[in-house]
Amino acid sequence: MKIISDKKTVLLISLLFTLYSCGGEDIVKNSDDPEQIIDDTLERFIPDGYTKTWEDHFDGTEINTAHWTVGSLRDPETGDIVPGADGDHLLKTKYSGYVTKEDSYLEDGALVLRNQKRFFTGTSPAGNYSYTSGWAMSMHKVYFNKGYIEMRAQFPSGDKVWPALWLIAEDLVWGPEWDMFEYFGKNTVGEDVMGMHLLVDEWPNQKWDTGYIYNFDATYDCEAWHIYGFEWTEEKAVWTVDGEIKRELLKSNLTPNRANLWPNEDMYIVFNNEVQTNATDRTTQWPNYLKIDYVEIYKKDN
Repeated sequence: MKIISDKKTVLLISLLFTLYSCGGEDIVKNSDDPEQIIDDTLERFIPDGYTKTWEDHFDGTEINTAHWTVGSLRDPETGDIVPGADGDHLLKTKYSGYVTKEDSYLEDGALVLRNQKRFFTGTSPAGNYSYTSGWAMSMHKVYFNKGYIEMRAQFPSGDKVWPALWLIAEDLVWGPEWDMFEYFGKNTVGEDVMGMHLLVDEWPNQKWDTGYIYNFDATYDCEAWHIYGFEWTEEKAVWTVDGEIKRELLKSNLTPNRANLWPNEDMYIVFNNEVQTNATDRTTQWPNYLKIDYVEIYKKDN
């Protein structure tokens, strides 16, 4: 169990006060209270027949650099960069947030990726920016080929935000890509949508198979903690929210030219909170945060 505050005495007094006062009236606990608890013993939704192979619960005081590269799209050890990136700190111009290390940090037992609205002068690519963003990736550090990955996360909301939990090919060629959960406050298909996508083939011949949860924030509340699961096998991909299947993609239902390109290679994790260039900025609060309490990877038993 992760306790946000070590003031256990305060927590105990607060609980006793709740039990023995107020004449039985309901007590609403402010989510900003320092005694809030993040509980790692919460129910998991692992499919049958899987064994855990890796995890990060972000319990330390510093991000584990054996697992993650933060604040940059370039792996510091090899010099490899995310394919197609415009620079070390910006994937493409459709993103407005210049990625910084200071916007990627641990707090209260969670990985926090922050979007800020501020003036910033960047160097790669060089220029002046109106936003900065947080980014964490496991390129060359943690990767897998098929399995189940589960993340407990809070998403930001608002028309300008573009946070995502996704997988990129380890071979440094763009494609395939799994967009496990990609939230759009505003998108060409509508507002308040959570994307669950597959990209097959390699750039520039990429082919998309897209799926969405519409009215996501209205239904689930983006800022609430939810458990996001993604299962990837030889035959199918399954997306779940709090154990409920939201999309199932069968390889057999794809056209032959796409089914033959079903991902079968090592892929690494990317968590990023971003700012969408072409979206309005009317309902977004700044700063905003993508938070991940834990990420766990499971392999299917033989």
